[in-house]
Amino acid sequence: MKFKISFLIVLTTLLFYSCGTLKKTASKKNVKKLTQEEKFKEADYFAQSAIKRITGDPVKSGEMLDKALEIDPYDPAALYEKSRLLAATGKYGEAYEMAKKSVEIDSANKWYKVNYANLAKRVEKYDEYIKTYKELVKKYPENLDFLSELAFAYYYTGDYENAVKEYKKIEEQIGINEAIVNQIVRLYGKLGEKDKAVEEYEKLIKTDPENTHYYAVLAEFCVKNNMPEKALWAYKKIEKINPDDPYVHISLSDFYRKQGDTLKSFEELKKGMMNKDMDLGTKIQLLVGYYPGDLTGEQQKQALELAKILMSVHPDDPRSKSLYGSLLYQTEKYEEARKILKEVLAVDSTNYALWEQLLFSDYDLKDYKELVKTADRVINLFPSQPLPYLLQGLGYYMLKDYKKAIKVLETGKDFVVGKNELLSEFYSYLGELYYQLKDYDKSFSSYDKALEANPDNSMVLNNYAYYLSLMKKDLDKAAEMAKRAVNLDQGNYNNIDTYAWVLFQQGKYKEAEKWQKIALKKGGYDSGVILEHYGDILFMLGDVDKAVQYWKKALTHKEHSKVLEKKIKNRKYYEEKN
Repeated sequence: MKFKISFLIVLTTLLFYSCGTLKKTASKKNVKKLTQEEKFKEADYFAQSAIKRITGDPVKSGEMLDKALEIDPYDPAALYEKSRLLAATGKYGEAYEMAKKSVEIDSANKWYKVNYANLAKRVEKYDEYIKTYKELVKKYPENLDFLSELAFAYYYTGDYENAVKEYKKIEEQIGINEAIVNQIVRLYGKLGEKDKAVEEYEKLIKTDPENTHYYAVLAEFCVKNNMPEKALWAYKKIEKINPDDPYVHISLSDFYRKQGDTLKSFEELKKGMMNKDMDLGTKIQLLVGYYPGDLTGEQQKQALELAKILMSVHPDDPRSKSLYGSLLYQTEKYEEARKILKEVLAVDSTNYALWEQLLFSDYDLKDYKELVKTADRVINLFPSQPLPYLLQGLGYYMLKDYKKAIKVLETGKDFVVGKNELLSEFYSYLGELYYQLKDYDKSFSSYDKALEANPDNSMVLNNYAYYLSLMKKDLDKAAEMAKRAVNLDQGNYNNIDTYAWVLFQQGKYKEAEKWQKIALKKGGYDSGVILEHYGDILFMLGDVDKAVQYWKKALTHKEHSKVLEKKIKNRKYYEEKN
């Protein structure tokens, strides 16, 4: 019953609204005068359209409007509603024409004008867009929505000066407001009038001289627009009003850094880090942002000093000590890093990233016994992480416990998923270990798998080629791999030496000599192996005196073959047995 009453009220209202409209249109010149029956029929269609729209049937609503407009093409209400329906379906051109017609018939209705102006903007008729809102503002000067839209219309069309004027009119009505000031400042920025923009912020500051936020936005604007003196003034005001504000020191640090004054920048950053009111997470983010990438010597000192400050200010938060330990590791202070990392992990053993840093600290300190022990703990805590297995395998390898190393690496490789380079490393070390145990089939099979995972592993290519050459096996394959290793790492004289040695084993002595000379130029004079190999090549080329000369040079270095002294004594090349 209530629904029926409501429906009748809506219908009666719409009929009245439609009839009232017809009275206005009837006074227009050349407009057909409707009969009373036509008036009511047109109003009925209009009412049905409204009901269909309200109940969520825009298609039927549009059909009803079309029938109403067939009876009275000059009904501004029907034109207005049809325009809005068309706009809702993206038919802006047709919608604009309907809206324009509704305004021509009834220019006094502000909503018809708003609809028309907005559609004029849609179809890029900007003069009409602006003109209509000017008319609306003139008629309704206290309507902030119309005033705001006119200001935006000027901004949208690039008329920034008039946009400023309209925003100032809004300001006159509502008072000085940060949002409006920001709009005006943005416009002055477009006009290149920085001083006027500063005046706007100063005007805002006068409304509340103790509000540090207002000084902060002024400072930020001045920094961006190369007005350092005014920016510094604003920052100093913040510091004076609120000496305990940690963020002002961070802002000043950034300011001095941009001015090139790194000393003052660092001092302000320290002040910010010393403030207990700023949470540690924010400080760590700032520190990471301040020192991105690889650190220089001075930056390393600064970063460590700041990390120490964080430990003293936040002694109960393990993150501060974790950061300090990580920075010690990154700056290659491995002994100190290891000590701090152990302290942190003794309290919280769940941080895998810190365990990795501890493992690498052991490795970089060449403390292989400790590396093996640490890796044991990490494997127990994180059994599916492959890297601890790899590092433990390396530890055992360096301790010459090859069987244990193989066992660990064979287990760990199965946990590698989607990381071909890491998998290649596992097989690379397995290849080396099996070779040391003289299990050549497994060694070369491991090397093949290493290259299958990563064909560009130059260390594998070099070692594999060298071992094949020592066994005089698959020399063409060895030559191909050695040459690839040289191309991948052209400054590595060991790779060049390997290639030359493979050529030597193939009997290509002149070509081997050419490459061995390159190896020597790249730094091979510091290698007993390379010097000895060059002597071997020279001997095969018939230059015995020079060969002995290089063999003697090789003898002064640690690395050389067991038969080197015999070569020198007998002035003859001997092949070392594998």
